[in-house]
Amino acid sequence: MTGQNFLKGAFILSIAGLIVKLMGALYRIPLARLIGGEGMGLYQMAYPVYTMILALSTAGIPVAISILVAEKNARGDYQGGKRVFWVSLILLSIIGAFFSVLLYLNSFWLAGNILYDERAFFAIIAISPAIFITAISSAFRGYFQGNQTMVPTALSQVFEQLVRVITVVGLAYFLLPYGIEFAAAGATFGAVTGSLAAVVILIIFYLVHRAKGIGKPSSYNFIKKESILSIMIRIALIAVPLSIGGLVMPVMQLIDATIVPLRLQAAGYSIARATELFGQFSGMANTLINLPTIITISLAVSLVPAISEAMANKNIQQVNKRIGVALWITCLLCIPAAVGLWLLATPIAILLYDIAEVGVSIAVLAPATLLLGLYQTTSGALQGTGKTYLPVKNLLIGIMLKGLLNYILVGIPLIEIKGAGIATVVGFSVALLLNYRDLKKNTGFSIALYKSIVVPLIGVIIMSFSVLWIYGSLINRVGNSLTVLVSIIIGGITYGLVILFFGGVKASDLEMIPGVGIKITKLLLRFKIVRR
Repeated sequence: MTGQNFLKGAFILSIAGLIVKLMGALYRIPLARLIGGEGMGLYQMAYPVYTMILALSTAGIPVAISILVAEKNARGDYQGGKRVFWVSLILLSIIGAFFSVLLYLNSFWLAGNILYDERAFFAIIAISPAIFITAISSAFRGYFQGNQTMVPTALSQVFEQLVRVITVVGLAYFLLPYGIEFAAAGATFGAVTGSLAAVVILIIFYLVHRAKGIGKPSSYNFIKKESILSIMIRIALIAVPLSIGGLVMPVMQLIDATIVPLRLQAAGYSIARATELFGQFSGMANTLINLPTIITISLAVSLVPAISEAMANKNIQQVNKRIGVALWITCLLCIPAAVGLWLLATPIAILLYDIAEVGVSIAVLAPATLLLGLYQTTSGALQGTGKTYLPVKNLLIGIMLKGLLNYILVGIPLIEIKGAGIATVVGFSVALLLNYRDLKKNTGFSIALYKSIVVPLIGVIIMSFSVLWIYGSLINRVGNSLTVLVSIIIGGITYGLVILFFGGVKASDLEMIPGVGIKITKLLLRFKIVRR
C-alpha cells in the first residue's frame, strides 16, 4: 500500500465518519420531539444491552480479518485471503445468530430485572436481529479493509446511518398512536434496517470487486492452504484481546457513573447537584473531546492492514514510516483541537449548551483530545504488528489509575468534578506512554519531533494569540456565538499558515489528499505558501 493509498483510506473513512456523526446528531432532535423524554429513555435502554452483546460477540474479529487478509496478500496468497474471509463469515454468522436468538429469548427478563422497566421489552425484541446482520457486515468490512479498500466500508456506514435515521423517525411517527413503548421499539428497529442496508451495499461491492480481481489467483502455486481450524485459532488469538478491549470503555463509563456522583456527594453536593455536574462532564464535555476521534479511529483502521502488510514483508522501515505518517497527522490535527478547546472552553459551552459551568469540565478534559487520539493511533499500529493484547493491557492500567484518581480527587471539595477530568487525562497519558514504549520496543520507532511536535506547538502558540485577540476584540460588539465561530475560523487559518511556513506540511504531503490534493498544492505553490 502506498503512502497515498494509506492516507486516502483514512481520509475516506474520516469523511464517512463525519457524515454519520452529523446524521446521528440531527435525527435525535425530531425523535425527541416525537416521543419525548420517556420515549427516549426506553429507546436508550435497549442500546447499552445491544452494544454490550455486540462487543462480546463480534468486536475484534473484523480487525483480525483485516490483519490476516493483509498478511496473505503480502505473500501473494490471495486465495488464502478469500479463505480467511469465508471462514470468518461463517463463524460470525453462527455467533451473530446465537446472540440474536439469546437476546430475543431473554428480552422480557432483561427488561424487568436489569432495566427495571418491562416496557423496554419491545425495544429489545426489535433490536435483537441487528446483532446477526451486523456480524455479517463486519466480516465484509474486515475483508475489504484487509485488501486496503476503504470505500465499501465508508459507503456502507453512510447508507446504514441514512436508512437507520429514516426508519427511526418514520416508525416512531407511525407507531406513536399505539403507545410510547411501540414508538420506541420502532425507533430501535432502525438498527436492523440500517445494518441490512449496509450488508446489501457490501455484497454489491464484493461481487463487483471479485469480478475486477480482488481475490485473484495466488502468485505462487506452492503456497500451502491453511486449514479452517488454524484460521479460526488465529482469528481467536487476535480477536479475543480486542473484544476484551472493546469492553474496557463501557466498563470505564459504568465506573465513572458509579464513582463520580458518589464522590461529589462526599464533597458536599446534594444528589441532584452531583448528578447535574456528572451530566455536564459526561454528556456534554466528553462529547466534544471525542469529536476528533472520528479522524484518529479512521487512521487506526487504515493503519492496521498497512502495518500488517509491511510486517509480513519484514519491511520494518516501511512499518515505521507508516506509523510516523499516522502520528504526524494525529498531532497536526489534535494539538490545535486540544488547545482550542482549552482556550475557548467557556465560550464554547455557552454557545452549545448555554451553560457556562460546562466550560470547567471542557477545559480540564481538553488535553485528553490529543492523548486519546494518539492512544488510538498507536493502538492501531500495535495491532498491525500483531501485538493486539498490548493496547488492551495498557488501557486497563490507565483505566485502573483513572478509577483510583476519580475516587481520591472528586471527593476533595476544592477539586470536585475537575478531578474526573484530571483522572481521565492522567489515565490516557499512562496508556499512551505504555503504547509508545511497546512500539519502540517492537519496531524501533521514534517520533519525528520537529515535524510532529515542534512545528504544531509553534503553530498553536501563534494561533492562541490570534484567537484571544479576535475574541477580545469582538465579544462586546457581536456577542458570544458569532465571536466564537470567527475566532475558530481565524485560529484555524493562522495555524494552517504557520504550519506551512515552518515546513510542517510540504507540497508532497498535500498532494496525498484524495481528489483535490494536487489542485490545492498547485495553487499554494503559485502563491509561495507551501514548500516543495
